[in-house]
Amino acid sequence: MDTETIIRELERVEENHKDDRVFTGQLNIAEMAHDVKNRLEELKPYEDTGLTPEQIRELKERNTAKAAIITGDNRAIGCKVGECPTCGAMTRDYLEFCSECGQRIKWEE
Repeated sequence: MDTETIIRELERVEENHKDDRVFTGQLNIAEMAHDVKNRLEELKPYEDTGLTPEQIRELKERNTAKAAIITGDNRAIGCKVGECPTCGAMTRDYLEFCSECGQRIKWEE
């Protein structure tokens, strides 16, 4: 079953159970269907990427700028030199990303 079909089915379940009265107060089928439907709609754009949720989290983490470990200045070319905080590779302040691991690097606080 594809995501669109599941979303439509959850909308049907939500509509069919919107007037249910559950005596325990613990279970509201319409509310559960609504919440699951909303979560699936949020995830749908990622469905066609071919990436696992773990890979998406890793890419998000890598795109979050981390401060470089500044080790010195290269006066000859006028830049700061440092290490990538993720992999330790040497990098320079004119690079926005580590050339080894792709981590986004922040040079100033």
